[in-house]
Amino acid sequence: MSGAKFKTVLIGFGAIAEGLGNDARMATHFRYATHAQVLRDHPAFDWQAVVDPADTARQRAATDWGIADTALSTEDLKERASFEAAVIATPPGTRLAAIQALPALKAVMVEKPLGTEGPALVAHCEDHGILLQVNHWRRGDALMGSLATGDLARHIGDVQACFATYGNGLANNASHLVDALRLLLGDVITVRALGAASAAPEPAAAGDHSLAFALTFQNGVIANIQPLNFQHYREISIDLWGTTGRLQINQEGLAVTRHPVAENRGLDGAHEVASDASEKLVVTVGEALYRLYDNLAAAASGRTVLMSSGDSAITNEAILRAALQSADQDGAPIIPA
Repeated sequence: MSGAKFKTVLIGFGAIAEGLGNDARMATHFRYATHAQVLRDHPAFDWQAVVDPADTARQRAATDWGIADTALSTEDLKERASFEAAVIATPPGTRLAAIQALPALKAVMVEKPLGTEGPALVAHCEDHGILLQVNHWRRGDALMGSLATGDLARHIGDVQACFATYGNGLANNASHLVDALRLLLGDVITVRALGAASAAPEPAAAGDHSLAFALTFQNGVIANIQPLNFQHYREISIDLWGTTGRLQINQEGLAVTRHPVAENRGLDGAHEVASDASEKLVVTVGEALYRLYDNLAAAASGRTVLMSSGDSAITNEAILRAALQSADQDGAPIIPA
């Protein structure tokens, strides 16, 4: 890839930054499961430093990844004024301070959720000309991109109904799910809770909730979303019923299947979705995170716009807040804001 090479620091060296790369099963499907794997290979990012308060994390960065500059905090970085890109994989609350400590920044990749500091984080980046990409990695999936730009209609016509599942909390996987639904279906105009909120089992974020809820999109489609307990099994899925077929996105994007419309087996003159005559689409999810970095580099070089901006992430979080607000109001429809 031609273009600028950005001196880069990775802030936070936990699971999504590096640890998930040690999962052998994940590695069979995801060539790029972590930020470290992308930064090691991507020609646009010159990965030179890691920040983490844990001694063991800094030792892994030095020993396993050959990173010479490891620091307890962003302020302790050598030559911190020269870093042009930062990848922030820490919990919300300290990210704005980390960005403010790096005066030469041009591009940031940050984990979701943005949390309560999100608006200030986005505003700071806009005011200082810093591009802020949020790791809703499905936006980097080439198949999802093609579905969003015409292939969904080509495969199944106009969407009539949508059903979806998530687990491990609203702020965690429901955020990814809502973002993917917005990518495929457009703007959300109202949110309704379909029951009471409860504590998420084994939440990724302390205090996170599980909640069944429905999204009404500007095009009239309603997506009904149900939480699952991942202690039994994992599934983040989207099931779309169109006018000319059905499309299922299962196993978190590792299995995408189209079912065509055919003559009905039980009634003359009618049709059915032939769920036993499926076509498996070629999945590209294993390269999605790398492609999100491609996009960030191209945007920072002025060649395109961001796929997953901070403003888009704030919209996702407003939708999830509206779901909880609706639950507090016995399922009243809420306009996300």
